[in-house]
Amino acid sequence: MKTIKIFCKECEIELTNELIESHSIWEYDLDIMPENHFFIRTQESSFKKSIIVPIDNYNLKDHHDTIRFQGCCGSSGLDGMNKLCINGHEVATEFSDCWTDCCIEFNNDKVIIKEKVNDHYEELKL
Repeated sequence: MKTIKIFCKECEIELTNELIESHSIWEYDLDIMPENHFFIRTQESSFKKSIIVPIDNYNLKDHHDTIRFQGCCGSSGLDGMNKLCINGHEVATEFSDCWTDCCIEFNNDKVIIKEKVNDHYEELKL
């Protein structure tokens, strides 16, 4: 199992503590994985991979554009990235509406993923 940390690609600030790989099964209206875990999702149409994490207290803040959080009771995630690093760079999308899984999906073009190898971290390419 992999252990990773995620960093902002633009300013290199740490966005998460250590996260442990999970092989969760997605179930409607349930938390998709335990805290401090991550899941690698592959888009069926493009085979593009992304890191999915549970909604938790990361080193992120909400986007100032509230339109990006549209939904009936949470964020649909359909209106663009809505999570920023603390320096204001777009890095992820929160999905938290009643019809979506509750999670945060990091944009691989906006983050650096480092895998723990022995006692140090090395960049991981998805």
